[in-house]
Amino acid sequence: ALGNFTSAAGQTYTFSVFQESFVVDLNISATSIAGLYLFGSVTAAVLIIFVGRYLDLFGPRVLFVFATICLALGALWLSSVSSAWQLYVGFVIMRTMGQGALPLISSNVVSIWFIRKRAIAIAVSALGGSLATGVFPIYSALLIDAVGWRNAWIVIGITVCVLLILPVVVFIRSTPESIGILPDGDNDESGSQSYDRGNDISPRDPEPSWTLKEAARTRTLWLLVIAGSTHSLVGTGLMFHQVSIMAGKGFSSAIGASVFAVMAPMLIAGQFLSGYLSSRIPQRYLLAGGQLMMVITIGLLLTATNIWQIYLYGAVMGLNWGLVMNAVVTIWPNYYGRRNLGSIRGVTNFWFMTASALGPLPLALSLDLTGSYTPGLIIYSVIPPLTALAAIFAGSPSATSSTSINH
Repeated sequence: ALGNFTSAAGQTYTFSVFQESFVVDLNISATSIAGLYLFGSVTAAVLIIFVGRYLDLFGPRVLFVFATICLALGALWLSSVSSAWQLYVGFVIMRTMGQGALPLISSNVVSIWFIRKRAIAIAVSALGGSLATGVFPIYSALLIDAVGWRNAWIVIGITVCVLLILPVVVFIRSTPESIGILPDGDNDESGSQSYDRGNDISPRDPEPSWTLKEAARTRTLWLLVIAGSTHSLVGTGLMFHQVSIMAGKGFSSAIGASVFAVMAPMLIAGQFLSGYLSSRIPQRYLLAGGQLMMVITIGLLLTATNIWQIYLYGAVMGLNWGLVMNAVVTIWPNYYGRRNLGSIRGVTNFWFMTASALGPLPLALSLDLTGSYTPGLIIYSVIPPLTALAAIFAGSPSATSSTSINH
């Protein structure tokens, strides 16, 4: 949970608070910043493949400390940028370690330590990220007002180190088996055999153990990647431009930032709702439902004219994001096992991060070319229903691949 909270320093909702400062102080257009954010995030998406592999090799404790230190150094770098290329480097570091590494490591640790209780455990650990959604934009805005945006990044860099490094060194262990216990707190092997794959396969099936190469040959993996990537694309685009979109509707930046505080509790509710439903509904159906909810979210943002409508948008956005996020995290270990989870999720997260990187650019182009975000939002409302079909027809890997599973 603390790892997910600390990752906020490299998340889109934090950068959205700094966007106007970048535009004004660095004299760079919104489209240029979105482009730099795109290329920085794509570079980070490539690097996360290696993070996943090294996570399997060196374990979470080493990677946690490394990622935290790099995140802090990235924040210090952003405090001194003066040109476009320097901003790009800052985006690469922050997106690799913030958006990519820390959430990946955090969810992998929980996925390895829990099997039967995985969906709920993921929801509990994600409370840190949900809390950060409400806290970090406000924290960043207050820092900017108090000490300026450059010094704000310095304080953020110090904050992440103070919060995470010592707890990681003291408490994190790679696997329950490495210290002589079993997942879920089970006392014998019989407990560890009760394996829930999201209602697609009998919960009494043994735990699978796919390699990355085997998993990549399944149709299921790529269809689920398409469904999850769409949410990353549209959701990140909305959050990146949220403050600016609301400013165009006549709302202050403070109100735009405060919407994140509305999102946070609803995001928590969505995660626990997803955890509850995961044992009753196939998780791919939850992903499909999340795509349709995204259309409703965009519609609310397009039509909002009053403050209560803005906050309603934030509530639906948070509920939707939590519902999908939990499903996206838990479905991979449920389908493909724990042994090579870092490598598999390094590859899937590459696509999610690439989609996330692309998210802000179409909306920025819409603003620069037409003077309004509306055309871009309309285009984004068409995409989710189409990719919901990918999740619906994904099936389970055992049903779509003849690849053998080594238990």
